Order: sequence, then structure tokens, then C-alpha cells
Amino acid sequence: VFAPARDGDDKQRDAFDGAHVGAPVVKAFRGDDATRWTMWYAATNARGDDSIAIATSEDGVTWRRGDSDAVMYRNDVDGRSIDVGRVFGANGEDWWTFDTRGTQLGDVQLISSDSISGGSVYWMFYHGYDHGAAAGAAAATTTTRPGLAFSQDGRNWARFEGEHHTGAVFDRGEDGAWDARGVRDPKVLLAGPRDIRVYYASIDVRTGKSAVGLALTADGFAYSKRGSEAIFGPGPSGSFDDAGVAAPCVVRLGRDEFIMFYEAYSSSAPGVASVAVATSRDGVSWTRPSAPALEAGAAGAWDQGGVGKPYAVPMAGDRIRLYYEGRAAAGDERGAGVGVALSTDADRFVFARRTSD
Repeated sequence: VFAPARDGDDKQRDAFDGAHVGAPVVKAFRGDDATRWTMWYAATNARGDDSIAIATSEDGVTWRRGDSDAVMYRNDVDGRSIDVGRVFGANGEDWWTFDTRGTQLGDVQLISSDSISGGSVYWMFYHGYDHGAAAGAAAATTTTRPGLAFSQDGRNWARFEGEHHTGAVFDRGEDGAWDARGVRDPKVLLAGPRDIRVYYASIDVRTGKSAVGLALTADGFAYSKRGSEAIFGPGPSGSFDDAGVAAPCVVRLGRDEFIMFYEAYSSSAPGVASVAVATSRDGVSWTRPSAPALEAGAAGAWDQGGVGKPYAVPMAGDRIRLYYEGRAAAGDERGAGVGVALSTDADRFVFARRTSD
């Protein structure tokens, strides 16, 4: 439903999102007479530069995008002003920070905090890397740290300088720790009053496989990791997720039902991810599924190379709309894009892709 800005146009291939788009974070804002959908997404250009952008939609399927830094336009339907385009990128002002080379979107939440404003404010969680790191796809193997930014409108962002000397809100693990390689893909669960949970991924330096960790905060500013080990790791040998788990997205349905959508890797298909769903009663100890909920596309499909970076939007009727990053097969120049699937009436953890009309 959302592809890189190419369309066969050489100029478009140089756009900030001309090579890859993904890691979608989608919100539905319901008004008196309409629902407005907003998607923040990770964007990569042909040079491998990473940034974060915003797109809008009337239905969550057909999206309006910008081709440069976010600009205002008048909606043809009701005259509302809406922002589209690039909204956040590498830190070009402070040479000492963790994100001078690039940023990748983790999550966006609308949170009320008296420490910032009397009303609700957008909080953006992301991971960044500096000039000692690789960009684009190669950044998956380099040191990354988590960051935080605030916005009143979802478009204009101000970085928060965290406690770590690089400005990160918390650091990677110490040498020898499971998450010593870095912190990636932070996703946030507002679990209750003074209970904000940040789920994240890291490649375990001891196994070479990705796992999921958890950091806790009462106020959103001071963070502590839960324990010294990952809370969710790869499955047993021969399972669909035995090569690693990543990109967690946790939602809470009811008082004691936590659901984690995650990116799963299998040793039988190296580098090709699927999306799976684990369940929990406390958001810490997880029951692993026996099979993925969404697999890579069929031969020739735009997402044949794998699916990941899931983002779940609960819908009416106990159904879930699942946005995800789809990847082209090796050698396919289509790059990565954003897809959407909807859970079936029979099983909320079985998903059917939405295909083009």
C-alpha cells in the first residue's frame, strides 16, 4: 500500500524515500465525521541515508506523501491542514551525539506529561547511529542507541537529551552483555500509571542471533533495563524463529492479555523474515507460537524477500489491522515497502493481505 517514491522516474529515485520505506507506525484519529490516519515511517534514499517521514490517509490504505521536508497542504475534502514529508533525520547540530549519521523510526505515542506540557504531546522513540557506523542495510550490524524526541503536532520535533553522554535515553549493554552490540527498534507500551515499557531488539553478541529486551521507566525520562538478559529469544532448533527474533510490537488487550508481534528468522531460510505473535499475561514471560502469522510473499511478489517491523492497530470486532515492512527478493530493485493485512473473522492471529484493487 506504500512503496518507495520511484515510479520509474530517475529524479524520484533520488528522493529521501526513493530506495526503501518501512517500519510503519500508524495511528487512527477519529473525529466527529471522519477518521484521519497518520503514518510515520522510516525512509532511505539511494545513497543509504536514513530519515523519518509522515504520510496521511483517509482510509489507512491509500496514502498521501511529500517529496521533501514536511509541508502543509489543504485537504480537498474539508480544507484541513495536514503535514506530509520528511520530519526527522540525522543530528547535524551536535557532533557528539549518538545519531549524527542517521535515525530509524521505532515508535510514536501520544502521551500526557506535565513535565512537558499541560496537554498530550507526541513522543517519538527511535534508534540512531553516529559517523563511526554504517548506514542503510549495513547499520543492522553496527552500534545503535535509543533516542527520544517531542512534538506538539507530529511534524516539528525537538530532541530530548538523555542521561547517557551521547544523548541517548539509555545505553547498549556493557562489553560481554547480551545487548552490547546496540539497542534497536524501540517500541513502547503504556502499561499503566508510571509504567512505561520499552521493548527493543539487539543482536546477542554471544550467539549472533537477535533477541528482545525490556527497559522500564516511570516518567519517560529515566530508564532501567529489566534484568541482565533478554526477555524473549530465538526458538528451539528447527523452529520457524530459531535464527532470531526482532522488532517487537506489544499491545495490551484487556487487563491481563499482552500480545507481541515480532519479526522471526529461521535457519531454514536465512535472511527471510516472517511475522509471528506471542502471548503473555504480564508482558514479560511469553508463550511462543508454533508457526508465523504472516509469511514472506509468494515468488514474484513485492514482499518475497520477507516481512517484518510489524505494527498492530486494534480494530472493531476484535480484529487487528497489521501494518508491516515488506522486502523485495535479493536482486529485485523494488526495495522495501509497507503492506497491510487484516485478521480474519475466525482467528484474530490469522492474517490476510490486502492486495491492490
